[in-house]
Amino acid sequence: MTAAVELVDAGLSVVKRDFRLFVSYRLRLGTMLLSAFFSLTLFYYISRLVNVPQFTTHEQYYAFALIGLIILQVVNSTLQTPPTTLRQELVAGTFERIVLSPFGPVGAVISMLVFPFLLTLVMAAAMLVFASLAFGAPVHWGTAPAAIPVACLASLAFAPFGLAFLAGVLVVKQAIAGATWVVAGISLIAGLYFPIALLPDWIEWTSNVQPFTPAVDLMRHLLVGTPLSYSAWLDVLKIVGFAAVLFPISAWLVARAVRASRRRGTIIEY
Repeated sequence: MTAAVELVDAGLSVVKRDFRLFVSYRLRLGTMLLSAFFSLTLFYYISRLVNVPQFTTHEQYYAFALIGLIILQVVNSTLQTPPTTLRQELVAGTFERIVLSPFGPVGAVISMLVFPFLLTLVMAAAMLVFASLAFGAPVHWGTAPAAIPVACLASLAFAPFGLAFLAGVLVVKQAIAGATWVVAGISLIAGLYFPIALLPDWIEWTSNVQPFTPAVDLMRHLLVGTPLSYSAWLDVLKIVGFAAVLFPISAWLVARAVRASRRRGTIIEY
């Protein structure tokens, strides 16, 4: 029990460090919010141009795109931000302290996923409030709190992909460009900007073999009342299944990457 408490405390220390580093750049949160609000404004006016059978009103498409943009924040916080942070650690030479610490590099690398996700929750709340007040987005505030545990589950299901990129950074020192392409692909096949029914038949099947689509469907249902394609429990089961299967594998990949980097003597190189 004591060992478990010590591991949790060490992980929280990494989260506190990331938080203090983030707030040391005083304008960073403000610029992130402005960027998010600009995207919401841009898609609001794009929604005025949408006139397709899937959406009977312009407001329906805007609500659809709003949740897609929020999920994109979660995806970026899992797949892009942690590899970038690790790369910065290697360049700055601060990762050496983590390697030599009792916590070890594997636990520290996994802990790097936590603060970006917590920041995303703040960003998501701000985006919902802005879209509701500025453009009248039909946010269902009564069921919105239930989206928080769903977002946590989704983050656990997305985390293995982020950990795979973190392992790549440890081994080859460059994996961020690959993460950008994966995020772009996810935005297409998970229905972030348009319904997956519009995809060609030869690629539509990919929407059912990853955890992003059920997470998007559940979040849309809880936040803006979009009907579900399948039952809510089936979507939850898919997300939990992906997390349970992929997370141990990705953690093993990080451990293997650490061992390989140590054996080659490149673990703190960049």
